Amino acid sequence: MYLLFDLSTKDLIHLAIFDARSIEHKNYSGKNRELLDCIHNLSKITNYKLKIKNLSGIMVVVGAGGFTSTRVACVVANTFAYVLKIPLLAITAAEAPDPQKLIPKLLKQKPGNYISATYSGEANIGRKI
Repeated sequence: MYLLFDLSTKDLIHLAIFDARSIEHKNYSGKNRELLDCIHNLSKITNYKLKIKNLSGIMVVVGAGGFTSTRVACVVANTFAYVLKIPLLAITAAEAPDPQKLIPKLLKQKPGNYISATYSGEANIGRKI
């Protein structure tokens, strides 16, 4: 089973749990800092009976959305991947609705290769001089 994190829309956490045959999408309204709570909630309500230890890979939407949201999604995914020794795949927002067709690409990734956040624009942090 695979997991998708998409935090590309402000104040919306989109998660999907899927395998090659079926997929279940779930949207949560909330801030990026609530990602872990949403994953925990997803594990209780889906037909998959998600157990994190049973994950075979994670996909993360990068290149769209806020700076902090993209970083949070990548850090959480990288942490799970490190602990579970599973592959990761950075995808675009356009690929997020149908991640099942990306499973072969995900499985070609080596565990131990981590993803970096990419951004749609320059970070808007700190004071402008």
